[in-house]
Amino acid sequence: MDLVTQLDNDIDLLLKIMSSSIAYVSRKAKHQQLPDSLVPLTITGRTEAVEPHEMSESIDELVADLVLKAKEIQEIILHLPDDKLGEDETLQRDLAQLESEMRVANQDYRQALKEAETLRDQVKTLTRQLCDGQAELRAWLVKDD
Repeated sequence: MDLVTQLDNDIDLLLKIMSSSIAYVSRKAKHQQLPDSLVPLTITGRTEAVEPHEMSESIDELVADLVLKAKEIQEIILHLPDDKLGEDETLQRDLAQLESEMRVANQDYRQALKEAETLRDQVKTLTRQLCDGQAELRAWLVKDD
């Protein structure tokens, strides 16, 4: 998998973790009425509240997952090519070598294609001769009767 695809997948996963984390915390946290709040607690919705220590552990785990994924993304970003890489002599040499190998491979392909066409023509000729011979034999057999 190339780096850009891996980066895309990791960012996508990070966003999913963040989204599900927000949904989990808002669904499982105990809501408390703030002083001077205009919105009554009953309007905020029913929750499936968990104990405070469980919520704290869950939040710690979610934060650890987010930090880990963010570090992985940062590591991928550090390995992405930059503008300086295009001027590198090693890269130019490698590209020239790959181009040379590609020319040889294309030449080999063209040669194999010519051989295949020659063999196809030979098979076609032999098949035609076989059919003609079989037709002549049938004609001879019919003539003998």
